[in-house]
Amino acid sequence: MVFKILRPDDLRAAQGEDARNQGEEMAARTFGGTRATRTVVAALATAGLVGALTAAPASAAPAEPELFCDVAGQELAISPIADLQDGEQVTWLSTIKGTTPTSFTGEYIGKLDNGLGLDADGNPRDLLLVRLDGDLVNGTSSSLATGVWSGASGSPVYDEDGALVGAVAYGFSFLPDNVAGVTPAAYMRSMGQLPEARTLAPSARKQAARMADEPTTSSSSAIRRLEPVRVTTGATAAELDDATRLIASRVDGYRGVTASGRATASAVTEGADFPIVAGGNIAVSYAYGAVGEASVGTVTAVCGDEVFAYGHPNNWNSDLSASIHGASAARIVPDLTGSYKLISAIGRVKGTLADDRLVGIRGVLGDGPEVIRVQSTSRLGAKRSTVASSVSEAELIPAVAYTQAANEAVRMLDNLQVGSARVRWTIRFEREDGTAGVLDNENRYADRYDFPSAVGMNIADDIAILQSNPFEAVKITAVQIGTVFEEGYRAARLAGIQMKKNGVWSSIAQDGKLTATRGKTYAFRAVFAPIRGAERVTRYLEFKATVPRTAKRGLRVTVSVPTVDEESTVDPEMLQSFDELVAALDANTRSDVIERTHVSTSTKGVRTSRTATQSVPVVLADPGSMVTFGLYVTPAR
Repeated sequence: MVFKILRPDDLRAAQGEDARNQGEEMAARTFGGTRATRTVVAALATAGLVGALTAAPASAAPAEPELFCDVAGQELAISPIADLQDGEQVTWLSTIKGTTPTSFTGEYIGKLDNGLGLDADGNPRDLLLVRLDGDLVNGTSSSLATGVWSGASGSPVYDEDGALVGAVAYGFSFLPDNVAGVTPAAYMRSMGQLPEARTLAPSARKQAARMADEPTTSSSSAIRRLEPVRVTTGATAAELDDATRLIASRVDGYRGVTASGRATASAVTEGADFPIVAGGNIAVSYAYGAVGEASVGTVTAVCGDEVFAYGHPNNWNSDLSASIHGASAARIVPDLTGSYKLISAIGRVKGTLADDRLVGIRGVLGDGPEVIRVQSTSRLGAKRSTVASSVSEAELIPAVAYTQAANEAVRMLDNLQVGSARVRWTIRFEREDGTAGVLDNENRYADRYDFPSAVGMNIADDIAILQSNPFEAVKITAVQIGTVFEEGYRAARLAGIQMKKNGVWSSIAQDGKLTATRGKTYAFRAVFAPIRGAERVTRYLEFKATVPRTAKRGLRVTVSVPTVDEESTVDPEMLQSFDELVAALDANTRSDVIERTHVSTSTKGVRTSRTATQSVPVVLADPGSMVTFGLYVTPAR
């Protein structure tokens, strides 16, 4: 494709011509002149417009300048909406395979007055209509028509002189329609410029107003956003959404975040250094690595270290923390529900998302945002594995941890249903006053039908509760998960108690009464029998009981399995402080422990009760069950 770009030499030549013949330039400004003349005039007028900004933030883009970019070597003019003519030929760029953009042709066919609604100043914003051409769009005798596809949003459209008309952003049908709604370049360049953030001199306001057409009042509700392509790694979009909804149903205040766009087959994260260029692919990612979530669209323009893309919102929330990446396309897939770009890989971090607005997104090239590392170390026999995800948006951490734990279960056990594991997790966080905190927890899980979904639930709960607690703002800084997997369903019930006497283990009846001697210690063991469908292995847990020398009648022993409510989590409303919350989370009820309580009354009438907790190498499937027996001595006189 060939189109006109304003180079520094062009500007100098234009300035020289301006000095020689100001009268001609003024006539061109007043009466329009040729498009080539208008393009040059636009470049010259930019300095006055930019200089009129008296209170714009340092990182903000100029407000609707006539040059989209004035960086040397990247000069790019904006095509004024009012100068576009029906039938005018345009060119547009988009990437259909790999990372190199392809040039297409098209035709400007009009606009929808106020199609994008009012801006922050109350001015109407029009949506331009362009008929896009090309064999891919329209189809051939050997290929289906795609129309305008999901993932094409942001594709730059240029007028006959190479000035930027805007970005392909909207469609009007799920059928393969070749007419697209284009967000004007002037609107995109002013992205993020809210009224209170800038002050325009009257002359600059007139200059900026010249870039738009006359005020209009009509609007259209028939347009739809051309969806970016939603790409997930390590899980499907539906699985991440299900995880988010599940955690939200369990933890008050947690909402979660999901990438926007049409969900497609998962891509991989190769870490390749894919370019960020006009017409190329761009991914906006909230997490990447073992579990990732991103939206992929098209770059509209690059100006210095600024990247403009999409022409419509991503999540329409500039507060969300996201990194930007290059991406590689596999192909464009024709589909009756809307054609889409199939993404083969997402590259390394190229920068940070700065704006997510109605008219598009803006990123800044360079370092990405701060990320939280979620790391899983897994073991199954001699097999070991370590994977990690880098999460930039904090609201996504619980879902990433949950999904990553589930993925490890599936991968290590090569099984989607049955399995067992002991899981330990460490959550590091920063409190509101800047001090560091750590939450360590452990539990054991086993299931015959949906084991992967059980492994990470408590981890996600703990993270979400810390994040959404009502006491103070908490920032998660790292999550570490250690899992020891076992094949099969390993679950048991408390089947009874045995006593060792003369080297032989004998069963004790429920509420059994045993003759004992004060001050003597006796050996016992709890018996855990496998439940139906579990691995047929009986487990034992030995313990000792000593009859106090001061016991009046002896010692009563109760062995019980604590009650576990898998649907409940810590309720912050029942607590008084953040410290109490952490203590409550740390005291989580485990599924692999028993409680052993020893109760006795002394000859002086003092009752003593001691409870000890012991872990069992198996999930206990009968919470609330117990066995009680007594060691009785001769009554004291």
